[in-house]
Amino acid sequence: MKTLDARLTRTHDGAPLAVIEGLPGGGAELRPAQLRSLAAALLKVAADAEARKLVHRGRPLPDERRAYPLV
Repeated sequence: MKTLDARLTRTHDGAPLAVIEGLPGGGAELRPAQLRSLAAALLKVAADAEARKLVHRGRPLPDERRAYPLV
């Protein structure tokens, strides 16, 4: 099963940020089912990035790497 790899981190001003690895490059040809799978995985990444705690006791938490299945 393929996965979408993401690193959950924060921007320079402390806002949530997700760095996505392995996205198809320019000119990618995706079927509708593949697009839906990618969209579902990206929605999950966005939700996790927003829900993730970014600081603890005033100090930034380390980045977190996650793999999201593409079904």
